Amino acid sequence: MTERIATGCVGLDEILNGGIPANTISVIMGAPGTGKTILAEALAFCNATPERPALYLTTLSEPLEKFIFHGQNYTFFDSAKVGVSVIYEDLGIMVRNAGIDKLPQIITDLIVKYKPGLIFIDSFKSLNELLQSMMERRTVIYDLASVLTAYRCTSFLIGEYSEVMTTDLPEFAIADVVLNLSKYSTNVREQRFLGVEKLRGSASIPGVHAFSISSQGIRIYPRLLSPDVTPSYEPKIERVNTGIAGLDEMIEKGFWRGSTTLMVGPSGSGKTILALHFIREGARNGERCLYVGFQENPSQMARIMLNLGWNATELLESSNFELMYRSPVEMQLDSVAAEIFERVRNGKARRIVIDASGYILKRSAASELLRAIDAAVALDRAERLRRSERMALEDRYERLTPREREVLTFVVAGFANKETAADLGTSEITIGVHRGQIMRKMGARSLAELIRFSDKLGIRPHDRV
Repeated sequence: MTERIATGCVGLDEILNGGIPANTISVIMGAPGTGKTILAEALAFCNATPERPALYLTTLSEPLEKFIFHGQNYTFFDSAKVGVSVIYEDLGIMVRNAGIDKLPQIITDLIVKYKPGLIFIDSFKSLNELLQSMMERRTVIYDLASVLTAYRCTSFLIGEYSEVMTTDLPEFAIADVVLNLSKYSTNVREQRFLGVEKLRGSASIPGVHAFSISSQGIRIYPRLLSPDVTPSYEPKIERVNTGIAGLDEMIEKGFWRGSTTLMVGPSGSGKTILALHFIREGARNGERCLYVGFQENPSQMARIMLNLGWNATELLESSNFELMYRSPVEMQLDSVAAEIFERVRNGKARRIVIDASGYILKRSAASELLRAIDAAVALDRAERLRRSERMALEDRYERLTPREREVLTFVVAGFANKETAADLGTSEITIGVHRGQIMRKMGARSLAELIRFSDKLGIRPHDRV
């Protein structure tokens, strides 16, 4: 079973089925301000030890001093670990002095010096921009990947990449994991999402997942999925009293345990009061009760209870009652759902009231809902296109002869015809013919396109000895 690295971010390990696979290369991508560096530093401080430190390399995007200064705003940042378990170095200065083509050797020297278990390069994209040609870029990044793999480091390349770059830049081909952080503004609200674009050799929870940033770092709310297998449980013939005289008799001594009831009525018809009776009855009977409110804050709720002649303080401070108030203005639906499910899983809720469900619909305004539908349709169209493209690539690959498939592994690894011919014991002219046949059968218009096709098919490049 593959060893996993804990991410240090609540919810992300669940999405990744246990964390980042060890000894892999990950790309953390996203626009400026999406939280890439926060995620990376949380990973560093969560896993670094004096024996296997985390080496955090800053580049030409932000001075080293600013990284450390801003990092201290988060609780995961432990100043005692800096220089011992988490080591910061300015890679930008080293590259300026030695040249970008010496990047693999610079990283090798740093690995030998510090013997890190994790390496972070932030921002890697700023280094990529120093490479003049695609051939130089691919060669340097391939050599860097070989170094990182040889020394068995778990590596992270952080950068302000856009989605259109993922099919063109070589770091995405050599990456085992790609995490995409995004930020969207809707009306006056701002929402953040994370998607797992790539997780080689492992499954993850699909789709985009909402997340928030606080002084504790990043908290991610995994998207709710329908279970693969229908839950199996033994139903109980048990009734739950509402605490309202006459109502229990009308519904056969209360609601079914484990059931869901929708209360409908105009404003002022008594829905909240009925719900409070239901929750209060549960708390008085020793049941853990959760009241999720989007309208009344704790002070307003206390006033309602006092008007009913109840001891508001006794109920609000009871260990069996929790009022989870969330303002509908800034409410993130995924976070509310995640918090409710967390309490249910931990046995902290036997009775739940959500008041009012109408706010959930209002939170998804018509324009936002239409945008979500359009995004879902576009995502489905893109997924269908990807599947269709892969099937076409597989069909083309099947047309290659065994020898052409062997030559292809040399081509995508950057071998020249002369080198390939020497390794395979044939002539340079024969290899040239094979390459021409490969390009024609695969429908590739350039070497870069052929390499992209090979990566999509999961073809492993031939290792240089």
